Amino acid sequence: MTVKINLRKLRSCITRFKDTRGAVTIEFVLWVPVFILILAITVDAAILFKTQANLWTVARDAGRQMSTGLYSNSQAEAYANSQFALWGITGTAVASQTNDNVTMVISVPVAAVTPFHVVNAFTDGTIVASVTQRKEPN
Repeated sequence: MTVKINLRKLRSCITRFKDTRGAVTIEFVLWVPVFILILAITVDAAILFKTQANLWTVARDAGRQMSTGLYSNSQAEAYANSQFALWGITGTAVASQTNDNVTMVISVPVAAVTPFHVVNAFTDGTIVASVTQRKEPN
């Protein structure tokens, strides 16, 4: 039994698969979601770091005002809540004092801050800034 191969048919079948007009489009469609995910993670992380820095600043400022005796606990908490309102987010501020120290603890849910909510899968859900300062002598 002999098999007869028609070279013209074989050549035409092979040349049909040499068309590369859609190759770039397919690669683009496969890689775009990966790049968009990387971009979303980067934006969420940058906003989280910026929010953390802002929380430290608010906690430090409120703690400083409490340590000098200008703010009471409720005034410091009201100051922190007013800063949250300026940012358009809701958070929790807790001020406390002992004989020698003042402590300001501020927390904000991650979901209230991140626009894409990609990093919510990697965090416990809250950003916390805590500052403890010594009271200044009167």
